[in-house]
Amino acid sequence: MSMDLLNRSVANFTALEELITDGGHELYHKVVSSMHELCYAILNAEKNGASQNEIEAVIKPARDIHSRSVFINRLQEWPRKYTGDFETVEYLCDLHNKSHYGTVEYYIEEYALNSSIAQQHRNKLHYQSGIMLDTLLKGRIDKKVLSLGCGGCRDILSIEKYIRDIHSDIFINDIDNEALELSKTRLSRLKGLHPVTGNIIQALRKMEAPGPFDLIVTGGLFDHMSDKHLSFFLKQALNKLLKTDGTLFFANAAEGNPFRVWMEYLANWKLNYRSEECITELLRAAGYGDKAVTMKRDETGLTFLVTVINT
Repeated sequence: MSMDLLNRSVANFTALEELITDGGHELYHKVVSSMHELCYAILNAEKNGASQNEIEAVIKPARDIHSRSVFINRLQEWPRKYTGDFETVEYLCDLHNKSHYGTVEYYIEEYALNSSIAQQHRNKLHYQSGIMLDTLLKGRIDKKVLSLGCGGCRDILSIEKYIRDIHSDIFINDIDNEALELSKTRLSRLKGLHPVTGNIIQALRKMEAPGPFDLIVTGGLFDHMSDKHLSFFLKQALNKLLKTDGTLFFANAAEGNPFRVWMEYLANWKLNYRSEECITELLRAAGYGDKAVTMKRDETGLTFLVTVINT
């Protein structure tokens, strides 16, 4: 029965293209309701034991329609060969729908870009901007900040005019040289900007010499890291990279994301979700005291925002 429901949902979704409308709100609501119907059917199939391969075979026609969205096609194909690349983050931040107006794929993209799962990423950048600004403007000069997985540095860009005359060192790291080139261009007026290429493990080793740091921020890296690599990072940050009273700020996607099936099956974006208890245990195992940790959810409720002080 669950696969029958899934087949009907896929048929309803592909039938959207036969609707005679003038686009606009009528088609938008039909597309969004059909997306929710399809996600419900996928969840139901999973619950009743259908394999990932079985589900993917049935939903392929709906996934193919999704692929006509410029943004969703990017998520399906990952043209830079890794998830969460800086161009995708730029797309999320710009909120510019590049698909053809009035089509099914346009409204798929409109829904995706304006969804709460997209907003939570913009929220993370906003919080990073705030904690960077607080760190750089508070107290003495000559602060040291490390931004790991910085992408195009949209967080620093939003506060650039407030910090361009501050004598501090900001180290920006990304695995992608083109991300760093974009950041260098955007932040060309900043004094003390230091680009560092490499994955997070390579970057941590390179950062021991110029450290320790007043602040380390990690963007969305934890969403893509295993517990093993995350544990290594947390220990390195505590023992070798953070100053006494230095701050580590990170975010992690929370368990129970209602967009998971859409992201995984119809796009191709898999995250490592964690609970508050899991994050707390990883921090304890790395040597952080409970009183040093502040954890809350962002406004969407979909991601944890974690601030840790090296006491």
